[in-house]
Amino acid sequence: MEEEDGTTEGPCPFIVHGLTGEEFSTKTMKTIKAIALRHLTNEGKILAIGHAETPESIYGNPQLFPSMLPWLFPYGLGGIGQTEHKHKLSSMMHKRHLLMYYDKRFQKDPHFPLIAFNHEKMKESTTAGYLTAERKSFHDITDRLMNVNLEVLSDLTKRMTEGERVKPETEEEKLCFKLINDLDHVNGHVPGSITQKKYMRNEIWSLISYFGAPSWFITFSPADNMHPISLYFADTQETFSPELRPENERYRLIAENPVAGARFFHFMVEMFIKHVLGVNQDHPGLYGKTAAYYATVEQQGRLTLHLHMLLWILNSLSPQEIRDRTMDPNSDFQKRIVEYLESVHVGEFMTGTMDEVKEQVHENMKAEEYRDPTQTLPDAPPESTDCNCNKCESCKNTANWQQNFNNTVDDLVLRSNVHKCHTSIPADEKKQKKERRGCLNKHGNCKAQFPRQIFDKTEVDPKTGALNIKKGERWMNTLTPIVTYLLRCNSDVTSLLSGTAIKAIVAYMSQSLV
Repeated sequence: MEEEDGTTEGPCPFIVHGLTGEEFSTKTMKTIKAIALRHLTNEGKILAIGHAETPESIYGNPQLFPSMLPWLFPYGLGGIGQTEHKHKLSSMMHKRHLLMYYDKRFQKDPHFPLIAFNHEKMKESTTAGYLTAERKSFHDITDRLMNVNLEVLSDLTKRMTEGERVKPETEEEKLCFKLINDLDHVNGHVPGSITQKKYMRNEIWSLISYFGAPSWFITFSPADNMHPISLYFADTQETFSPELRPENERYRLIAENPVAGARFFHFMVEMFIKHVLGVNQDHPGLYGKTAAYYATVEQQGRLTLHLHMLLWILNSLSPQEIRDRTMDPNSDFQKRIVEYLESVHVGEFMTGTMDEVKEQVHENMKAEEYRDPTQTLPDAPPESTDCNCNKCESCKNTANWQQNFNNTVDDLVLRSNVHKCHTSIPADEKKQKKERRGCLNKHGNCKAQFPRQIFDKTEVDPKTGALNIKKGERWMNTLTPIVTYLLRCNSDVTSLLSGTAIKAIVAYMSQSLV
């Protein structure tokens, strides 16, 4: 806080007299503005940072990022879009390279990932507009732009904004809608736009037309603030060590490095597709030989990612064929399809009821050697043998691993898959009298449709032929135990072989794009 003398040449040091970070945290925004206004009205000294009259271009400007973020580019070198990289390294690949820099300063910077991402989206949008303008319909598009009635367009915009379903009637309204369709193609190249979601829906229906109805709908949410691989990506340690970390350290690492969370999610999805689904591998997938899959990524309330996937199994029957064969009293198809479904997904715990599992987990947590399974890696099973004596060392190891597998899955399911309806408390009870209800609607019903109907055994609806899978717990969804054991997180596996929910799921997936 000592005073500094000015200088007439060379670098000029300056000292900032103001609020520290701790003082900021205890004051409201209005208070901070009032303090700043008082400082200015009292003719307090300020530091002015000027800018050029014209904005900087995001194209072919190697000094753009070094100028914006000098702390990331020492000496003003290493900018994006250098002439040496032309036709050798794209701007996207250069940004990915910087994000993987060894000290992770680009990952942890709060500005660089967001600015770099926004620039790429703006470039994609501009490129899409350029490509659209180059089409043979260029003259038609320009005529519509020049002849559009702005008053009619403004009226249509207002009506559609208010939620009205507008159908063009006059020639001027039809011209506006044609122009809207032309602009629709520009948005189609921008990820997350309404048009691209429409394209996604068309892609899914095209897959259904080609492969038939999908067999499975799979959702999983990797826990980036728990998993040791995610924490390794977020940390600066060179050697991977799957050790349990304190809660504060785990949340700090992920909060400071969102890129690590995205890397971890991408890694888990790739491993799931490769090893669990068996795509491009010499072994079939867990659910059968995979014919195709279509997945979208959605952002959760806590800003982490989770996956929704439709899965097609090779040579699978259509829902109608399954229904016809299931209701045939002279066929053993019903028995075989039930065995298949019960082998790959369940709606209950492995070792007992929910109360019994809770009691067992609480008892296990008292032991010194207990480790939270959401923070550990899965143990590989012992090598399989043809021996079934249940007495030799190999058989005992296999039995012990199976028992540990069942206990671990139940522990994970209890932590991750049991739904609890909740009501959130208003932020300011004095100003906000109406209570926010969380997952409960205004009638007090759960939006996630819990509690679910239970079935003592897998049965077939005699009227519709729909398959109702054995389900012993009302407050948990159906899941695949092996997937839960491998991913160590919340997952949801739903059979679509009955075909009753396919339309709703296609609509939901096309709306869940990040």
